Amino acid sequence: MSATTSSSSQSRLERLPWFTLGAGLLAGVAWFWPGAFEALAYDRGKILGGQFWRIVTGHWVHFSASHLLWNLAVLLAAGGWLERRNAGAACWTLLLSPVAISLALLTFDPSLGIYAGISGVASGALVALAVHGLRTEPALRWLWLAIVVLFVAKVGTESLGRRPLNPDLAAQGVRSVPLAHLVGAAVGAGVVMTRRKR
Repeated sequence: MSATTSSSSQSRLERLPWFTLGAGLLAGVAWFWPGAFEALAYDRGKILGGQFWRIVTGHWVHFSASHLLWNLAVLLAAGGWLERRNAGAACWTLLLSPVAISLALLTFDPSLGIYAGISGVASGALVALAVHGLRTEPALRWLWLAIVVLFVAKVGTESLGRRPLNPDLAAQGVRSVPLAHLVGAAVGAGVVMTRRKR
């Protein structure tokens, strides 16, 4: 192998969105770890009883395989795309949004006993990507605005129906939590807006 080929391979490896891939891997591991949901899910009563780790870990466990797969599809696509354009924004969004979402749920949704899933974090990555694109890639403004409009339409639809768009979750009686998606989106947008434009 030539030095050029080696450096090219190394460069490709360095450009992989490792932070986003790591977040997705955690969700995958949690799905296959026996007892993970019971031990890690956001549970209001247990958090108030002192199990504070659930504020963060609740986002990495899921109600069903389809719940996990849909969430991972958005997280890996949006988070990976964002991380390759603005690694700092991606990392801060993925770090801050789980805590912000859980604290918002504890404060503003006292009727919510159990919450799980990385959809709020994925929403943060998606909106952060769109805001970053609006700031730095005006030629693709139509794409970034379309992402924002679709996100707003999804949250609006779930808010009106109080049912998730995922039929598997709806069949299980799991209710949608638009607040989680809105807080994740606010964190993602805020992270991008407070960073210098590059």
